[in-house]
Order: sequence, then C-alpha cells, then structure tokens
Amino acid sequence: MEMSNQAIPKLLELAAHSLLSNEASAIPSLEEFTVDLFPPLFTAAFAKGHKKALTALVQAWPFPFLRLGSLIVQWPNQENVQAVLDGLEAFPTHRACLRRSELRVLDLTLDFEQVQRKGVSEALAKFPFWLPSTVKAQIPQAMARRKPGEDVRKGPKQPWEPVELHIDLFLRGPFKLDTFLSSLLTKVEQSGGFLRLCCRKLHIEEMPFNSLIGILKALELNFIQELEVFDWFRALSEQRLFATQLGRICTLHSLKLAYYHWSFSPDGEGSSSYFLSQLSKLSHLRKLHLSYSYLSGNLQQVLSCLQAPLHALEIRSCTLLDTDINYLSQSLHATSLKKLDLSGNNLSYMVPGPLDTLLGKISGTLQHLDLNHCRLKDTHLNAILPALCCCSQLSSLGLSDNPISKAGLLSLLEHTAGLMELKRVLYPIPIECCVYLHGLSWGPVNKGKLCQVQAEMQKLLQTVQRADMQWNPPLPSPLPVRLVQLD
Repeated sequence: MEMSNQAIPKLLELAAHSLLSNEASAIPSLEEFTVDLFPPLFTAAFAKGHKKALTALVQAWPFPFLRLGSLIVQWPNQENVQAVLDGLEAFPTHRACLRRSELRVLDLTLDFEQVQRKGVSEALAKFPFWLPSTVKAQIPQAMARRKPGEDVRKGPKQPWEPVELHIDLFLRGPFKLDTFLSSLLTKVEQSGGFLRLCCRKLHIEEMPFNSLIGILKALELNFIQELEVFDWFRALSEQRLFATQLGRICTLHSLKLAYYHWSFSPDGEGSSSYFLSQLSKLSHLRKLHLSYSYLSGNLQQVLSCLQAPLHALEIRSCTLLDTDINYLSQSLHATSLKKLDLSGNNLSYMVPGPLDTLLGKISGTLQHLDLNHCRLKDTHLNAILPALCCCSQLSSLGLSDNPISKAGLLSLLEHTAGLMELKRVLYPIPIECCVYLHGLSWGPVNKGKLCQVQAEMQKLLQTVQRADMQWNPPLPSPLPVRLVQLD
C-alpha cells in the first residue's frame, strides 16, 4: 500500500515528537538525521519549548535559511527565541553534534497577514520590538540555489561564515531597552562580525538620542529600506550626527521624519544644509514623509537635492505656502507621483491656482490623494474638480475634516463616478451635520442628518452604477479636543 503525500509530513511530525520525548538521546543523533527531518523536528521543539534541542538544531541546521516569524506568531515565547539565538555562536567550545551548520540567514520578521488572521494576542505583546511586516522576506537567489554543504564563495572554505539576523524593529517610548533586545545587541557586538543585525524596517520614537545612534551603529545600515523617526533634534550636534548616519543608509527606499527641527539659512550654512547634503546620497529613495515640521517656503530646498523622482510624497502639517505647491508642480516629481498627502496644510487660498495646477500635472500617475483638514470649502472643491476628474488612475481619495456641504459632496460623487479605478473615498462630515472651527469638525455630530446623507450617497451610487465605490465618513475621534492647525 502506497503512502499518500499528505501522510508523509504527518509521520515526520510524529517522529519528531517521539524523538523529543527523549531529548538527551535525540540531540547527539542529529548528525545522523536526514535533512528532511530537521524542519518538523525544529517546529516540534519550538512548539513544546525544548530549548536545548532548539540550540542544538540551530548549530546543525543543514539549510542556509531559517524563518521564525510564523512560529513566533503561533507560539510566542521569548525563551524559545533566546534558545535559538544561543545556537548562533561563532566558535562554540562544546557542541552536542559535530554536524556543521549551514545557516546564513535567521529571519525573525513577522508576516502581517498571519498576525491579522491570528489576532494580536497578549503573548505576542512580549515581542514589542517586532513590527509586523507587509513585505515578505525573500531568500537571496544565490542562497536559494545553494545545496547543504556547498560554499558559494571562491577559494578554500572558511571554518566560520557570518550569519545575518533579519528583524523589523519598532521602538517606542517612554523608552526602556527591552532585556531581550539588549542581550541581542550585546551578542551582536561581541560576535566580532560573525552576527550581522539586518533591519529592513526601523521605527523609532521618543528615544534618547544616544540610544538611537547606538541602535543605528549596531545595525547593518546598507540593509535598512524603511526608516521612521518621530522625535525632536534640537541640538546642532545631534542633527549633524543623525544626518551622518542617515547618509550611510545607501539602500533606503522610504524615509519618514516627524517633528524634525529644520534650520534653514539664506547663506546655506544652517544645520539643515548638512542634512540635505546627506539626503542627496540616498539614490534609492522613492518615498518621503515629513510631518509636523515647519517647512514654509523651503520645500524646494528639500526636494531639489533628491537624485531621482519620488513615487510617494507626504507633507503633513508643515505649513506649506503657495510657493511650495508651485515648485512641486514644476519639479521632476510631478510626473512620477503615485501618492500625494498634503493633509493638515491650509490650501484654501491656493484654489484656484497652485493646487489645481499641481493636480493637473500629477494626474497621469496619481493613485492615492489625501487632502484631509486642508480648509477646503465647496468653492475650492468645485475649482479642483476638473483636474481631479483627469486622474484616471486614482484609487483612493481622502477629504475628511473639510467644511463641505452635502450638496458639494453629492456633486463630487457624481463628477468622479467616471473614475473607474476610484474605489475608496473618505469624505468629511457635511457642515449640515456638525460645527467646524478653525477648519476642523468640532462638537457632537448630528447622527440623524449624517445617516440621511449616507442614504442619499448610496442611492446616487446605485444611480451612477458604481456600487463598487466605498464612500465613508471618518471614524469619531476618541479625543474630545483636536489640535488646531496653525496659520
């Protein structure tokens, strides 16, 4: 009787559990195992918390790649991960198995979709420094083609090769370095180059500056693709040191900076000039997000230093002027932008004029547009409608917290119904349903009137045969008071 393909993995899993029931005898036998037994044996050891077995398995791992993300989500246990890291020793003095490890990449990143399906459990909260990744790590092609025991480097085989630790870090204050992360950084520092800490996504906020620089120095900067820093750098020395580190991240694809203290000077000698000189080194930068930073009249200085056109630009609450919008519409970025977010800037006096001109310039590529709380009224919306209707690739539009009437919203829906790619619209609560103060919705919302507006929108969507479009008002704010955008 032939064994089914589904039965083979089940038998391997049962064999793994059987071996681990006598951990002391299983570990010395690792060098006799076939490579097919290692994955189910490792999974079983991780699930049951066999720490000694995990350490030994890593030291004898017959493959170049080991990903822990799915196991961490399913069985979140720091001690298990620590046992795996304990197996990463450059020159172990005592080994339970003489089999040489082929491991070159240990991937600790989490899969965002898997986390969403499982839900964020209390146990997962033990790993606050892992940011669920929406980008799945790929095995390098050279590693994917490599067989166990095969050395891809030319020349004689070295006794030890470096191991990359892939991790996404989310560090948020009030900052106190996690014990586990602290020990990991110490292990990397003391490995003498054997362990390389590779972070694709790095998010830092409210961290002491020395700790931030220490983290950056511990990482392989050429591996970072997405960097988010939400903090103040007031001291000139701090700004220059951070800029120096930033300029070394040659592979950076996305940069987010919030609350950055820009210091422009007419002669170009300000601290921001040095920052921009380092920013110009980031030839792979395609996404730039700046928020809550005073940039009035200086957007040209920031964007003109970039070597290549941006695909995504978010400049939120930066008190932009019409000269900034004028420059953007004439820059090399205008014909490449897929995402533009100007939320939190007062754009009311730029229509008609700079804003509709900009929308016309970027209409060929734009897919996502956010103009939330920009003080736009019906007259402004009518002025930008012709340019907006030319954005044939637009798929999402955000207009929340703009004092627009019900009639203005229905007109917008009717005019944009021809944009077949437009599926999601976040519209503001109409002025008939709430009070607006300083351009932001304020006070209680008349839910009865809002429901009537929603019903009219649904009816109009059916009339124009666009049931695939989702028009939604913003969710109610959990805070009784909102920040007011300064003039």
